[in-house]
Amino acid sequence: MSKFKTLGSTLFHLVAPHRAWTAAAVAALLLGAAMSLSLPIMFRWLIDSGFLAGQRPEGLTGAFAGLLGLVFVLAVASALRFFLVTTLGERVSADLRNKVYGHLLLQRPEFFETLKVGEVLSRLTADTTLIQTLVGSSLSFALRNGLTMLGGLVMLVLTSPVLSGAVLVLVVVVMVPVVVLARRVRKLSRASQDKLADSSAIAQEVLNQITTVQAFNQEHFETQRFEQASEHTYNTAKRRTANRAALVFVAIGLAFSGLVVVLWMGARAVGSGQMTGGELAQFVMYAAFVGGGFAAISEVLGEFQRAAGAAERLVELLNLNTTIHRHGLPPPPKQGGFHIEFNHVECAYPSAPDKPVLRDFNLHIRRGETLAVVGPSGAGKSTLFNLLLRWYDVNSGQILVENQPLEHLHLEQWRANCAYVSQEPVIFSGTLEGNVRFGQTQASLDEVQQALADAAASAFVARLPQGLQTEVGEKGVRLSGGERQRVSLARAILRNAGLLLLDEATASLDAESERLVQQAIEKSRHGRTTLIIAHRLATVMAADRIVVMDQGRIVEMGTHRELLARQGLYAKLAKLQFIDQQAEKKMVKLVD
Repeated sequence: MSKFKTLGSTLFHLVAPHRAWTAAAVAALLLGAAMSLSLPIMFRWLIDSGFLAGQRPEGLTGAFAGLLGLVFVLAVASALRFFLVTTLGERVSADLRNKVYGHLLLQRPEFFETLKVGEVLSRLTADTTLIQTLVGSSLSFALRNGLTMLGGLVMLVLTSPVLSGAVLVLVVVVMVPVVVLARRVRKLSRASQDKLADSSAIAQEVLNQITTVQAFNQEHFETQRFEQASEHTYNTAKRRTANRAALVFVAIGLAFSGLVVVLWMGARAVGSGQMTGGELAQFVMYAAFVGGGFAAISEVLGEFQRAAGAAERLVELLNLNTTIHRHGLPPPPKQGGFHIEFNHVECAYPSAPDKPVLRDFNLHIRRGETLAVVGPSGAGKSTLFNLLLRWYDVNSGQILVENQPLEHLHLEQWRANCAYVSQEPVIFSGTLEGNVRFGQTQASLDEVQQALADAAASAFVARLPQGLQTEVGEKGVRLSGGERQRVSLARAILRNAGLLLLDEATASLDAESERLVQQAIEKSRHGRTTLIIAHRLATVMAADRIVVMDQGRIVEMGTHRELLARQGLYAKLAKLQFIDQQAEKKMVKLVD
């Protein structure tokens, strides 16, 4: 029952903004139901006053003309109902999909650590489609049959109270098994949607990593894994369908069997003179309305069960509460960057709350300073960026921006003052210009071209057949690694933010691409506060200061020369890189 309450509440909130459209659809529905319920009365009059009364055929012309007009009104009302209700279903589905998607974009990254993207996509597509089918088809179908069934019951009582009693007994007999089977269908519907989401998640993950799958010859294994998930989905859907089939069998079988019994009783009443032939025909038609309406509703009930499961899954997403507090004070003006302080910061990720990543971390970053952060993997370097962008909040301590607590700043306005370049360049499908404009959608063409020039990307853009309008493909597959990284950097430069965050921006580049990106970084860091995370020390040598981290703490700090002279962790990392570079050069000579 709670699932139906969830479904009802969801539908109410989705339909409420479209009251006028809904009212028109209901009006068309009521008009169609009224015309349908008028048909048996017309037939009764034709039989008793026309055929059985021996009226001449010419006298029946007017009656049949009236019947034809009634049928025409019924057809118009049905067509209007179909158009209005189907369109409403499409509108509601789009609104729901947009609402869920918009809510998901506000969630913290921790949410996506536990829920697979494929499952989310399944809920956005398959589940919203079920809601659309319910509103745009099944609900209208159920209401129309429900109205004709209720209206038919009333007319049955008015036509013959005795026979109506038999019909009511029939309804009670049919209801009991239908309710039992409907509960089974509801449970299996939820399970079926969950299994479908699992298979979608597998497909999403594998297709996103198709090159790795093919490189390790795992196509057959992944095909088998997907087939197993699909088979689980099929088996669950098969059980659900079997229960729905049983539901339809019970409803139709019992309903029409009872109708035959009632018809037999009516025939005996006509033979004894208790009813006229027209009244019996009217009663049979209304009984057919009741039986057919009940059978139709029992069939649609399965769709309601599936939609209830879908609504429950979608409401789970809408009820997520991992969003970040977004409102607050406007950030201070970016006057050559920001002065940032980390004061006794402790941080652990929600997935591992007992493993602190930062421990009593203290760091003061001067306005306009270029600060490099180095250290072994797992030292907590990327966590600094995660906290500054407020993907996560500190467990204790405080981060200050120009002496204002970071968590007190308006989130969107603060992020508008940040530009971020990730280790793995993020390129969206579309044009190259569109990817650069992602950093500042209102930028002029001259500003876009200047950002590309500052990112050392103008030369390769000029070589492209369509220049800025070149389609880069999904994830930028038509660009090289260095080109993708420079486009990402141009996007960050175009943002003209007071804080530039570069996370391993040259990690996977060849020597020439690395040189170009380093030149671009050198140009872009002026006039703002810049934080650079890097493993390659060549990227950080020109920084104003270098912070060396290990196990969530700062172990060294200074310039490149100062840190080399101390012979500490930084010098050790530099020595290891030098050895690797020498080994690489020897290998190249051997190959040559």
